Amino acid sequence: MTININNSLIDEFRNKVNENKFFREKFRNVNGRNHWNIICSAMDWISVAADGLPEINLKTPKGFGYNHLETLNLMQYIITVDILAESIIQLFRVIDGSKPYPLSEDHEIFEQSKLSDDKYFKHLRAVFSTHPVNLNSVDGVKKEDDERFFASWVAKNGVGNDDFYVLLYSSDPAKDQVNPLGINIEDINLYAEKRYNLLRTLMDKVDQINIEHIQSCRKKIIPIANDPIEQIEILLEENEKRFGKDYGYANGLHYLYSLLKVDTSPIVNDSEKAVINEYKDFLRSLIPQIKDGLQDMLITSNWKAPYKYEYEFEKIYTYFRDGVHPIGKQYFNALIKKGPLPNVLATCEDLGLKQLVMDAYLHKESTKLDRPLSFKEFLGS
Repeated sequence: MTININNSLIDEFRNKVNENKFFREKFRNVNGRNHWNIICSAMDWISVAADGLPEINLKTPKGFGYNHLETLNLMQYIITVDILAESIIQLFRVIDGSKPYPLSEDHEIFEQSKLSDDKYFKHLRAVFSTHPVNLNSVDGVKKEDDERFFASWVAKNGVGNDDFYVLLYSSDPAKDQVNPLGINIEDINLYAEKRYNLLRTLMDKVDQINIEHIQSCRKKIIPIANDPIEQIEILLEENEKRFGKDYGYANGLHYLYSLLKVDTSPIVNDSEKAVINEYKDFLRSLIPQIKDGLQDMLITSNWKAPYKYEYEFEKIYTYFRDGVHPIGKQYFNALIKKGPLPNVLATCEDLGLKQLVMDAYLHKESTKLDRPLSFKEFLGS
């Protein structure tokens, strides 16, 4: 009676939907609905079911009659299988909603001519777990009259291959006979396994969506603008369409956009202006590289940070970003007083200019050494 579920499959699926950030962005807003949240919820509950089902203490019944603990374990088991199946169906609905999910009309497990496996399982769920004292049929096919049915407690070892069974009583005073209904755990396991393994089909669909998106984007030629700022604005718009607002080349493009728009007129010293202009030329040279990467739908970059990721630099860039950071400002001012940065920055209020100048001098020194600089090296340069 052990269920055969490989809980690593849901991890594979989770990795698949997260490997391409476009996929996440695509489903964040579908006709005003956040389908990405649905996908995340379904994945979480599938993980719960895949990890939990093998741990539920549901053993082959021994003996006959009623056992309250086995009944409660059976209820937990059925409800968990139901959550698993519902989550799989939800994933198909939001990811591949153009057609019903593959097992929607399957009859192979419970072999009910009038009901699909999904509908008959819902009937078993109602009888053996969710509302046994309020049923509208014996076999899952609702009658047109008002007759209701009520289940007895769950007993072990029913007729034939049934592991558990109940007796269903009618609300009709003229009907004294009872109606037995059984459940076989191996059937329930197979029902869950078949639906869980559909994650492989869903992964193929995710690949298909990503491939079609990449091919479609490659066919759309990105416009060319002579003005660097205008070109960056075009690339930001294209990046959002192709990779998402916060992914792909978003950070690099925002960096270029902010620094290339900085007013450098406060820098009047010729040697200082030369360092800054050289760096701005370098930044402009990155624009066509990013454009080519977006056109080809590839994330590539030859640019590396000119500094080591150290405490001092972290605080300085926090100061640039937030505008208020005493420690970061202190380290930055040290680069003016004792280091290579121009004195004009001591009275400058433009954080954009401060970052542009510091990055320009960092780039100059790291290019000479062909490696990133530490804060102490930069301070002494």
